[in-house]
Formats: sequence, structure tokens, C-alpha cells
Amino acid sequence: MFVVCGEALFDVFVPEGVSQSAFAVPFVARAGGSPFNVAIGLRRLGQPVALLTGVSNDFLGDRLMAVLQAEQVSTECIVRKAAPTTLGFIQKNAVGVPNYAFYGTGAADRLVTTADINLDGKAVSGIHMGSYSLVVPPTADALLALARQQSGKCLLSLDPNIRLNVEPDVQQWRERITKLLPFMDVVKVSDEDLAALYPDVAPESIIADWLARGVKLASLTRGREGASLWSQQAQVTLPTPRVNVVDTVGAGDTFQASLLNSLLDLQANTADWASALTETTLQRIGQTAVCAAALTCSRQGADLPNAAEVQQALTELTL
Repeated sequence: MFVVCGEALFDVFVPEGVSQSAFAVPFVARAGGSPFNVAIGLRRLGQPVALLTGVSNDFLGDRLMAVLQAEQVSTECIVRKAAPTTLGFIQKNAVGVPNYAFYGTGAADRLVTTADINLDGKAVSGIHMGSYSLVVPPTADALLALARQQSGKCLLSLDPNIRLNVEPDVQQWRERITKLLPFMDVVKVSDEDLAALYPDVAPESIIADWLARGVKLASLTRGREGASLWSQQAQVTLPTPRVNVVDTVGAGDTFQASLLNSLLDLQANTADWASALTETTLQRIGQTAVCAAALTCSRQGADLPNAAEVQQALTELTL
């Protein structure tokens, strides 16, 4: 079982074309949150997966649990909390790029403690953690302790997914990522993440530093400009497939889920998966990830593809 750690919330979309001065705004809500999306994405790709988070006892929390159960994501690591459900409001710009406003102070997904986490006796193939859960206490401290405890025992993955409207202090993000990096095998970032974290440093220099610290696979997504993957042995860059973009919500989560799915398959079939990350392997798993992400961009919201859809996209999409 693969365990994904982080927030679970509702994305609330502001429809296009509604006047700024309108009294009535017909919002549309969708279950989400980056780790929530990654967990569902992995399950749709065929991996056994559990979500580790705090979920409210309110009716929105009940809905989140129902979605996870319908998607066959294990809820055995979830702790229910007498606290609100986070709401993330999303308004897209003219080219479909989302702007976010989060309302989650004191919400259930920010209140996970070390005592809430117990993976003893569970066969854990890997752990992924990311987004604002990394910097909001006590959840942030619980996840750091988990990373320290599980380092070297299973595959550990990180996607910072920077959200400055949740925690505007960039230094806190930098410090937490620095603390987590020694335990991580896989790190995925976007160009927007690196621009927020290290605005005056070339992305390639940052990636090189992470690889020197022991990261086995690093990936950088650049939206329309494609994505790059680095291992200790090789580096590749993939273009973005051409699709009719509806919005980009969930694209990075889809890329992450696809990448982890490929690594778990590699891990299951190779004694030393990190040594198998040659240029050919990076090209294959990178192409799969960008095609999967492109499928999500062609849909409204974070509607991640299943394995059959990704396989079809690999034969149909033009890179």
C-alpha cells in the first residue's frame, strides 16, 4: 500500500463570465486538495493507496470520505476531527490558469498530530507528502517526524506545491523543505514553485543541489513548456502534448501520480529502482506523465485519468 499524506478539501470554482459586481455567484464545488488528488490518481492507475489526513466530522467531511470510498482509496489512515473542512476558492484567468483563495484556519486537515499517525504493521511501499500540509502545524511537524521515521524503509516523495496564500512566509517553506530533503527519494516541483522559493537562482542549480543531497529522481514541470526529469545518471526534457486546455487544475497532481505509479512498477520489477533510471527510462516515465497531465488539462477541474485513458493518450497525443 502506498500512503499519500496531506490536505483534503473542497475546491470551489467561480464560473467564468460572472460580473465582479454580481450579488449572486453560482459556485461549483469539487472534492480536492493536491494530496487528495494524487491519492485518487494513483488508485485510478491501479495502485493500492491510502490517504493520511484529517477530515472533518461535518457534512463536507462525510462527502470527502464518500468520494474516497467510491474511488477505492483506503481511509484507514484518516482521522476524523471536530473541526471545519478547508475550502479553496478558484478563479481562472483568461488562459485557464487558476488563482486560489484558501479558507482553512483551524480546519481538520491542519490538525493531524504525531499521535494520529500509526503505520505499524502496514506493508507500506511508499509515502508521498506535499502542499500546505508541510508548513501548517501541527500537521507539518507530524509529517516531518513521519519522514524521519520512514526514511530508508520505503520510497519517500515530496511535492512542495507552494501556496503562499496559505502561508505567505517564503522562509518557512524553504526551511521545511530543507528539513525534509535529506529523507526524500523523489522531489517534484513546478517552475512557479521554484520562482516563489528561490527567485534569483536558476532551476537547474537547485535541482543539482538536491541531487547532490541524495535525491534519486527530481522533476520540474513548466506548464506549456513541458517537463524535465533528472536522476543520478541522466536527464531528459519532454514537450507538453497539444490538447484543448479547459483549465490546469490538477495537472501537477496528475503528473505526480503518474510518476509515482511508474516508479512503483519499476520498484516491483527491479532490485535497485534508482539505478534503473537511465535516459531511456526517464524518457518513458516522463512521456507517460506529461500525457496524463495533458488529459487532465482537457477536462474541468482535477479529473485525473485512469490507466486505460493514459495508455490511449500515449498513442494519440502529439508531443
